[in-house]
Amino acid sequence: MTTVVISHAVGNMDTWLKGGEERKALFSKYCSSYKIFRQEGTNRVSIVCENVDLGKMEAAMGAPEIAKAKAAHTVIEPLEVYIEVAGGK
Repeated sequence: MTTVVISHAVGNMDTWLKGGEERKALFSKYCSSYKIFRQEGTNRVSIVCENVDLGKMEAAMGAPEIAKAKAAHTVIEPLEVYIEVAGGK
């Protein structure tokens, strides 16, 4: 399990923030917990996901329910995904 950071822009921050319960259900499929950070003065967010099962995350990202949630929550592509590098490798 590892830590992953996902960053992206949103079309409407209020709409995106209201999707918290749906986001919680979706993220629980591949991580144990997460924290959300908002870049002040912008429409960008970063989500730090802990104890990520990368295989489950990859499968979830391709699921139709994720595409539907992205549209509903005004997520703007691309999603930037940063995966923790353990031991510098």
